[in-house]
Amino acid sequence: MVYPIYHNHDWLDPDQVKVSIQDVGFLRGYGIFDFFRIMHGSPVFLSDHLDRFLASAQKMGIPHSYTKEQLAGLIHEIASRSEVECLGVKMILSGGDSMNGFEPLGKSQLFIIPNEFQFMDPHRGVALASRDFVREMADIKTLNYSFAVRNWPIIKSQGFDDFIYFSRETGVSESSRSNLFCVKSGVLYTPAQHILEGITRKHVIDLAANIMEVRVQDVSLEEFMLADEVFTTGSTKRVVPVNRIDDTWIGSGKKGIYTRQLYDLLVQHEN
Repeated sequence: MVYPIYHNHDWLDPDQVKVSIQDVGFLRGYGIFDFFRIMHGSPVFLSDHLDRFLASAQKMGIPHSYTKEQLAGLIHEIASRSEVECLGVKMILSGGDSMNGFEPLGKSQLFIIPNEFQFMDPHRGVALASRDFVREMADIKTLNYSFAVRNWPIIKSQGFDDFIYFSRETGVSESSRSNLFCVKSGVLYTPAQHILEGITRKHVIDLAANIMEVRVQDVSLEEFMLADEVFTTGSTKRVVPVNRIDDTWIGSGKKGIYTRQLYDLLVQHEN
């Protein structure tokens, strides 16, 4: 099924939706977004995602007239049309048109784009390539993923699935589109700085606190490599094991006990 796209005040056929050549989201990457899932017709963690979306818009300084209730109504409207087990929804708020290609006129553009979605295999595991890199405005879900996109062909050609970002000063931060965790001696660690605070991350931390000690703190790249288990979390992944970082295999190189348990707990929590 082809789903309509919401643009400002109407649900339209995808062929009718256009982005202006003067839009600063297109010209300068000035915009924010969020992504979440609709499972069996019900949005997953919708309140959390809308809170983050609105907070990102405020931090970025993009004016708009939408309330949380209005946005939730639009999402439930498209959820009622879902004909698949899992529908992925991307909400984008662009800064809107600019006469000089730099200064927005103050009329932002809202897009809601639903598409059928399939999860990554939660058992296969991924290999991450380390990069000394800190995203600008990491706490805002901006449209700017240029570092990852530019370097993507390189790491893919080397057999990696994604990045693990780190800095010499604060250690590991995140992956290109997900958060990171490691387990050592039964304690769960997740980085505290230079990250987008993921919605899945938030719920995994809460679930993990019932079964193990959780520490949100700086964690070095070396500590990640020496961990018993490493996994990554996100709306597109849930909980996926990391088998290798650069040339270092993590633990046994297979999905760990805690990774497996937290995946199962998260799936139960979503329902």
